[in-house]
Amino acid sequence: MTSETARSAVLRQVFFFQGLDDQQLHQVAALLKDVRYQRGAIIVHQGDPGGCLYLIVAGRVRIYLAHPDGREVTVRVYGKGAFFGEFSVIDAAPRSASVAALDDVLLLVLYRSDLMDVLQNNFQLVQHLLTILTERLRYTTQYSEQLAFMTAPQRVAATLLQLATAIVPDPSAPIRLELTQHELATLTNTTREWVNRSLRDFAAQQLVQVERGSVSILDQNGLRRLLDG
Repeated sequence: MTSETARSAVLRQVFFFQGLDDQQLHQVAALLKDVRYQRGAIIVHQGDPGGCLYLIVAGRVRIYLAHPDGREVTVRVYGKGAFFGEFSVIDAAPRSASVAALDDVLLLVLYRSDLMDVLQNNFQLVQHLLTILTERLRYTTQYSEQLAFMTAPQRVAATLLQLATAIVPDPSAPIRLELTQHELATLTNTTREWVNRSLRDFAAQQLVQVERGSVSILDQNGLRRLLDG
């Protein structure tokens, strides 16, 4: 993606940049840099200096916390149209989490100094950023409750729904997720055995279809009902 017009078209679909006119969109697009990562690559390491914001053009990324003993806790999954890295860009503090590519991903990078110039010239963007930050803080609280009170099968269902929403927001659309049970266990912060048992139960209820290296979600609403049980 080298064309400023193509980048502007991407920005136009992102809530954060809505409210900019065409000239402003082109000005922001001119500041962006393309970067690609292969599936499994580490994009950001927890504790690294934070100097830029990342916008996802294609693919999905996993936001996670890494413990010195090797354990990982997945916090969130983002897909096309989302962005990450906003906290460190705002306060210039080290990265609070690591980010890995779940697929081959294409990102657009906006550096801190450029973002600050854009924010100073458009108060509506500041309002959008505050809205997004508030939503993410609320999500963090809800996620903490999920880890504390949900059963392992409910965590598997919640993770599958989050992955599906990152790709296709429409809850009626079947969707195939290319991931192994080991990867799903990492995302769910549970064991592979619990993932296997949960998927077999979900398949028996015709909520999912499990194949080697993939899980197809057949009924998002059915999975969502499990969270209320």
